[in-house]
Amino acid sequence: MIFISFVEEIIMNPAYHDFIAGRIEVTHPEDSFHSEEIRFLTRKIRTFNRFRAKWDMKGVDKETLKNIEDTVERKFYDKINP
Repeated sequence: MIFISFVEEIIMNPAYHDFIAGRIEVTHPEDSFHSEEIRFLTRKIRTFNRFRAKWDMKGVDKETLKNIEDTVERKFYDKINP
């Protein structure tokens, strides 16, 4: 089982004042600490918080992890023009 946990980070750039950002730490069974990160940056705060509540501090299989990565890339990594 692969363990994932969400870590929110502070954003210092005022251009991103209505965003949340951070990483999902991915720890594989053979690791003592996380060996991968999935980055997120989004203004879809309510939708993201529901997504986080579903998956934070959970064990997942490889297929589920891939689906989570795809979802974050597609829905929760916004790009803006400052």
